[in-house]
Amino acid sequence: MTEKEKKIVPAVILNDLKYLSVRKLYFDWFFNSASEVAVQLLDNSIKLYLQSIDREDLITHIRQWRGDETHNIVRIIDTLVEKLRIDFPIEQHRDVLESIYKLYRVRYLDSLEKIGESRTLLKDLDTIDYTYKYFRDILSLSAGARAETLMDKLFFRKEDLLWGEDKMSLYQLFYRDNKHFRPRVG
Repeated sequence: MTEKEKKIVPAVILNDLKYLSVRKLYFDWFFNSASEVAVQLLDNSIKLYLQSIDREDLITHIRQWRGDETHNIVRIIDTLVEKLRIDFPIEQHRDVLESIYKLYRVRYLDSLEKIGESRTLLKDLDTIDYTYKYFRDILSLSAGARAETLMDKLFFRKEDLLWGEDKMSLYQLFYRDNKHFRPRVG
């Protein structure tokens, strides 16, 4: 593993755990909290991708937007489509990503009137799954570094980790109604 990968892999592991948290919050119908954490997750994922391809200049560019705009997933993806020519199908996911970003912004109640109506539903988890997988998959990591991440160590090898007092299956949480991540065969 390179020195850069040694910095990125722990962040990917934390993101994998955050991803599980988002899925759990959605399945338990805590949609507003789930969308707030989802924005953080997707923001982190995109910025890890940019670090992995040595594009800190784009991270700096995004940070210059200041405030909540630095976490505006749609604006960030639009920028990457333009500057890096990534093939993310933003038009298929724009409405959901805009909606969860609005919910992220209402984490402070005084901003609720400024933002306007927004909502998220369980079906929106599909867009979050797709977006997380997209940016996780295009991370520039060696096979050895990727093998050290939580998902690769456990779920893709069809192994489980029981979590919490009730010994919830993280494998089941990860794959429940998940059309985008699949166990690896072999």
